[in-house]
Amino acid sequence: MTSPKPELVFDDLPKGRKFTPLRYEITPRLVNAYMDTVGDRNPLYWDQAKAGAAGGLVAPPGLAAIYARLSYLQENTMPSGGVLAGQEFEFLKPVKPGAVLTVQAEVFESYLDPKDRKRVNFLIVARDGQGDRVCVVRLYAIWPK
Repeated sequence: MTSPKPELVFDDLPKGRKFTPLRYEITPRLVNAYMDTVGDRNPLYWDQAKAGAAGGLVAPPGLAAIYARLSYLQENTMPSGGVLAGQEFEFLKPVKPGAVLTVQAEVFESYLDPKDRKRVNFLIVARDGQGDRVCVVRLYAIWPK
């Protein structure tokens, strides 16, 4: 029996903390599940003939960001009561099916705001097998008390 993962508390989130990188493969199954869930049926994601003229199949850009939150919650659980205050996505490079991405989260701000709320802001970068940045996510959270 495995022990439950500990909660990720505010005191464990100082500015500059980096989390263990998360690796995952962009598989055809993942691409299909994403398309089915989101409803985006762009032929560049699934039709080899149409995608060939554009350089081959690509994965939906959102797949490079899909595990952003998990990248800092691999070894911990999220305490209840937090609020996602905002997210920004920057897609920098197309990702091909079969690519293995490495996603790493870092705390870029951790502070008490004027209303005495705990704020934690993450910078989460997804890189491809060549180490190139393919997606950057900025995630803004109000951490539970």
